[in-house]
Amino acid sequence: MRQEVLRKGEGGVWPWFLQRITAVLLLYGLTVHLVVLHVLNIGRLTFDNIGDRLGSGFFIFTDFLLLFAVVFHGLNGVRMVLLDYGFAGSKRTALDAALVVIGVAAIAYGIWAFWPWLTD
Repeated sequence: MRQEVLRKGEGGVWPWFLQRITAVLLLYGLTVHLVVLHVLNIGRLTFDNIGDRLGSGFFIFTDFLLLFAVVFHGLNGVRMVLLDYGFAGSKRTALDAALVVIGVAAIAYGIWAFWPWLTD
């Protein structure tokens, strides 16, 4: 039996672990989203209905959790694929920096989209 150890230049244990955690959070967030929108609100989906829902602390928390989980899970997946294609050393550092910038921009844009309901 061959044992393989993750080297520092490869993906790492923490990104692997956080990928699994965000997958569980995505399942939770998507389930809540689909049940509330497509089961409980059949025929009643209006702008006012969505605004009322976004005014609730529970849904703000769930939507922010979904936002952070989607951004991390997606960008970490892209990172792992690109590491498989040979991004190592200084290329890996540049890749990580670029993905952090993209992630921060995506989260800032998501918070900006929620801003009208946060400032009510």
